[in-house]
Amino acid sequence: MPVGQVSTLPAQPARWQPRRLLAPIVLGLLLAATLGGRAEGQPPPMTEQDKTMINVAIDRGVVYLQRSQNPSGSWGAGTNVGSGGGYAIGYTALCGLALVECGVPTTDPGLQRALRVVRLGSEKADNTYEVSFVILFLDRMGERSDRALIQRLAVRLIAGQSQTGGWSYKLPLASDQYAPQILAGLRRLNPNLNGAGPSLRDRPGSLGLCIKMSDDIRPKPSTAESEGLDPEKNRQAVVRSLGPNGRMAVFQDPNTLSSIDPEGKGQEWFNGTTDNSTTHLASIALWAARRHDVPTDRSFALLNRRFRNSQNQDGSWSYKHTDGGIAGGGTPQMTSVALLNLAIGFVLNTDPDAPARLEQDPQVLLAMKSLSRRVGEPVGSFKDRPTVKASGGLYYFWAMERIAVLYDLRTLDNKDWYRWGAEILVCHQLPDGSWDEGGYHGEHPALNTAFALLFLKRANLTPDLSRRLVVDTNTLTAKVNPTDPVPEPKVETPPPVISEPEPMAEPQPEPEPEPESPAPKTTPPPSEAPTTKVEPPSRPLWPWLLGLFAVLLGGGGVLFFVIKSARDEEEEEKPKKKKKKKKS
Repeated sequence: MPVGQVSTLPAQPARWQPRRLLAPIVLGLLLAATLGGRAEGQPPPMTEQDKTMINVAIDRGVVYLQRSQNPSGSWGAGTNVGSGGGYAIGYTALCGLALVECGVPTTDPGLQRALRVVRLGSEKADNTYEVSFVILFLDRMGERSDRALIQRLAVRLIAGQSQTGGWSYKLPLASDQYAPQILAGLRRLNPNLNGAGPSLRDRPGSLGLCIKMSDDIRPKPSTAESEGLDPEKNRQAVVRSLGPNGRMAVFQDPNTLSSIDPEGKGQEWFNGTTDNSTTHLASIALWAARRHDVPTDRSFALLNRRFRNSQNQDGSWSYKHTDGGIAGGGTPQMTSVALLNLAIGFVLNTDPDAPARLEQDPQVLLAMKSLSRRVGEPVGSFKDRPTVKASGGLYYFWAMERIAVLYDLRTLDNKDWYRWGAEILVCHQLPDGSWDEGGYHGEHPALNTAFALLFLKRANLTPDLSRRLVVDTNTLTAKVNPTDPVPEPKVETPPPVISEPEPMAEPQPEPEPEPESPAPKTTPPPSEAPTTKVEPPSRPLWPWLLGLFAVLLGGGGVLFFVIKSARDEEEEEKPKKKKKKKKS
């Protein structure tokens, strides 16, 4: 149509145009989803800058451990490594393990020096913590020549297991000379692993973990079953063939064993006073020993019995073993220990009465809820965070991290457990790359740094267990993450006073059981973190208000455009009415 020419076409009636309303509707919904969706107080996902800060903290921690290593290859203050004194091999094994998990090659000169220290000191090591860390370190170093040493150390652990299924501080050195005989007897009694196939889930892809290929050793069918022998008669024959070694709890009928610990025997290996902290490390080490042809099924059956029968009413477990549990007052780190062993029992099918699905297990669900209540809220910042000690301590961080990784949980009680812990650790790392506050008994900067690195790397010390643990993560998460947080029960009982026993150079009075450090300087290793209660911060109301405002804004936009469209329609109708009047 030429410019300036008036159209003679009839005016088109105004039409309802929903596209005009699309923009305000989408804007309002996006704002509501973005702001209201974070009403739980959660920060947005970690940015690349956040991840970089965590990686820098890991690198600085690695540098600190490498620089603090003694010229001999050890860490810590222990000097008399050859005699097993000073807990030097415990420090060295843990620090070396952390370096391997952080990606330092096993051929690194520092790690090779540490390996020589551990091999030398392990011959006379009779501390449960130290022997356990040595097995884990040797397993990660992956040298075939250490297979026989790992088997001997594992036999020390098996021989030191008590009737209640746990461990005291001490292990028998004399078991080494009978190791082949003990292993042969265990293989005769080793049951089949029914229904313990590998998990079908793609574990490495789910959490972005680098899980090493370390397949579990599946034991052969027991001699009794393959030959049609009566299992109980076969057990009695094995016990007779072992002589005095047949007294070990692992060779006994579980129904005849006591479920109550004696008092004041924490430094005795035979039916001593156990605790769940020493039991923690022993159970991880025995799982690693399976990869070196060590039959451990009967040991784990005792462990499953121990934790199934000692859960507290609030879902937690305590440092001391109490048959039947107590009302409450357990700790999150000991609850993590129990969750590890319940997972192992599920994979090995040691409890025929357990539910068919792990996410349906009432004990697991109650324990997860108890553990979740001790996880704090991340805030999206690495500044002004609570101290490590006030947050539960590094031993708790490490124990909780492994359980979340094992069960493939991104959140606990709708809280990002990893981000929460990483914010605190990055905030409190010292300029030299270490952490000076561990929040557990017997802490040391080298041990603190090792625990912090294991958390930040999401280290998985049981990768083969992860692959075989069949669990519906979505269902488990939905049951563990309640809509309304359950308040943690208040326990008025004050924490016990802990005394510190001296190293056993000569006979001395029995010390009271206490939390140990994994590799203490002059006292037994770490245990449970301090009893300081971690109160998660209250969730603010402003995200809800902002979300409501966004919805109102979107609705207002919709109303505005509806009114505007109606007015536009009226304006278009006016010329028509005027023309009709003129014609008339």
